[in-house]
Amino acid sequence: MISVYRKALLQCVDIFCLGVALAISGLMTIEPDLEVFKDYTGASLFTIFFYMLFLYILDAYNMAQEDFRDTAARVIIACLLGIVSSATASYAFDHWRFDRLTLLLLFSLSLLFCLGWRWLYYINADKITHPLRVLLVGVDRSGNVRKLLGEGLPKAEIVGYVGEPAPDAGPEKYLGPSFMALEAARKTRATMIVLLPDAPLDDEIAHELLEAKLHGVMVVDIRSFYEHIVQRLPLSQINDEWLLQAEGFSLNTRGSLRRLKRALDVIISLSLLTLTAPITLLAALAVRLESPGPVIYRQKRVGLHEREFTVFKFRSMRQDAEKNGAVWAARNDARVTRIGRFMRKTRIDELPQLWNVLKGDMSFIGPRPERMEFVRQLKKTIPYYGMRHTVKPGLTGWAQVSYPYGASEEDARRKLEYDLYYIKNLSILLDIRILLKTMGVVLFPAGAR
Repeated sequence: MISVYRKALLQCVDIFCLGVALAISGLMTIEPDLEVFKDYTGASLFTIFFYMLFLYILDAYNMAQEDFRDTAARVIIACLLGIVSSATASYAFDHWRFDRLTLLLLFSLSLLFCLGWRWLYYINADKITHPLRVLLVGVDRSGNVRKLLGEGLPKAEIVGYVGEPAPDAGPEKYLGPSFMALEAARKTRATMIVLLPDAPLDDEIAHELLEAKLHGVMVVDIRSFYEHIVQRLPLSQINDEWLLQAEGFSLNTRGSLRRLKRALDVIISLSLLTLTAPITLLAALAVRLESPGPVIYRQKRVGLHEREFTVFKFRSMRQDAEKNGAVWAARNDARVTRIGRFMRKTRIDELPQLWNVLKGDMSFIGPRPERMEFVRQLKKTIPYYGMRHTVKPGLTGWAQVSYPYGASEEDARRKLEYDLYYIKNLSILLDIRILLKTMGVVLFPAGAR
């Protein structure tokens, strides 16, 4: 998992590479008395903007989660889309437009540099990522904190813990009571002190930790730290008190945000219903020709405040797919038709849900709606599962662009962590970010079933 801060740094590296590619292309192909950034300002800005836009949309920065070939494919497509878009956008400006030779050289150099530093990153990942030395304040029962740190900071080393000694503390070394946190951090050369939910803090200990923070040691709460690094809420660590005191969850207390979100839903759904009308007609015809049964599949789903509504989708399975009752979808599900498999990969089967968005049953962005049978089951076993129904369900969402298709209770638990992050941090900017990442998911449809 690449953290938000490291991802921003990697994006800066791409911007630098594009700047160098622009400078070299200008020196080699444009007239000597012209400067690429001064006399071709528009073309240069369009190039950087569109390249970075498509590198972001195609998620070309999650290099810790895939091999180099997958990353290279994303970068190649992003560069192709970037050069076509920037050339098209700058075509309206006679004096800002690059000629064909400049465009070809610019594309080649941009691709070479953006791929080159990623290749260097892959072969030197162990050398350029220095592991953190973490001291825990509190007891890591069942190893949950170790798992959480392993997801966000896989190279982190837990040097021990301070607090009350406990037999279920796991392999971490006990280093003394909480008031010895600063001394333990010095002895173990810890670079980060992580506060767990059960950390026994009083004014004296808090003062000591503040001193440590002011002298360069990172002191973080595990829940807030995990939220910012991994961008989901850890179910194993949160409780009612923390949720009450934490910032966020502003949708239901800010009427202006709710009204703006609804206005955008109407505008986007009307626009997409119009633009995708030809695709909708072709999909309906393909479903009708391949197998008997209705073209549109209607199903009851759970929406805002756990009220059921009818969701519309193109039928992608056989007509008798659920003759034995509701079941999770599975990888390579035999019930899915050939055209249905294609529609699921490209998300075409969900186009009729734009009508649900227009009606107000759904929002364009939000947690995906589940069936009441699954909701009742999951509420019994997963804490805070009902919180996902405090906002309208969505056609796409933070969990959908961050986690592959879920088909089990454990997947539902993990996706709920992403849904809770979205509900807590909901904003129009986050919605825009999800829209952009959804485009990347459609182009790279890994995990669709």
